[in-house]
Amino acid sequence: MDFDRACFRRLYEDLLDHDGEPRRFLAGRRRTVAAHLAGLAPLRRRERIPPGGCTGDDEHLWRMMKLYALSRVSDYLIEQGGAAHTHFFTEIGLTPFEHAEAFSPFHHEISAVVQDPGATRVTVEEVLWPGFWFGDLLFCRAGVRVRAPRHLIDAAVATTSTLYFTFRRASRPAGDLSHGWGSQSQWRTSFPRFYADEAGLHLNWDGAIDIGEDPPHRPAGRLEDEAPLDERRELLLHRCFVRTALPRDEDDRFPYNDRLSLTTAEWPMNPDAIVRTPRPE
Repeated sequence: MDFDRACFRRLYEDLLDHDGEPRRFLAGRRRTVAAHLAGLAPLRRRERIPPGGCTGDDEHLWRMMKLYALSRVSDYLIEQGGAAHTHFFTEIGLTPFEHAEAFSPFHHEISAVVQDPGATRVTVEEVLWPGFWFGDLLFCRAGVRVRAPRHLIDAAVATTSTLYFTFRRASRPAGDLSHGWGSQSQWRTSFPRFYADEAGLHLNWDGAIDIGEDPPHRPAGRLEDEAPLDERRELLLHRCFVRTALPRDEDDRFPYNDRLSLTTAEWPMNPDAIVRTPRPE
């Protein structure tokens, strides 16, 4: 099949224009979408970006932009309810997971919170929609309701603060690198790559600044981020803020430059879980 770079963008736009049951509409697109997704197979495994980044003609970059467009379909279907989302992405070849045995910010998006002053840790109460893998690449996290004490997860903050690396959520503000760009330029956004493999959990693998270091090393040409390191780690780990002391500028952060690798994703984060992953500059 030819590498149609706009296939998933058209799917998203047609889905928005469709008046009716999404599951029935998507059934007619399943084979085409599955074939195009198979063409993105190199993204299934973690690899280093070449020094200096990808060029505008790099096929690897086009794959990431194409997968980003498919992630918008995922965001839309999550808003519509779990059945269509689960059915469609399972059918096109992604692997569903719940990871319900323990709460993990890497695997779980907090959608609801049961505030429990008697709790001593964060636990998963219910999985609201499954997450999906594309090989080792995390396509989307599982949505969960958690039970937690307020000092670890504040219900209001965790469910209403800006959800980064996300194009849309009906229930809260969301932000990704496409926001603020024109109708054409926004589709040149790359999919954020979060991987799980034998070396650990790699959050925003394409980020240039390893915030596992204290202080983080800033590559030449990168702007300094003056936010406290613990806030940057919290934001990258959860993709939003979750604790009571919500920063005033929480809706104006830029976590897209940061990168972090861990052996396990617990909350609170265990500093001993940090893995150093040096990359070429």
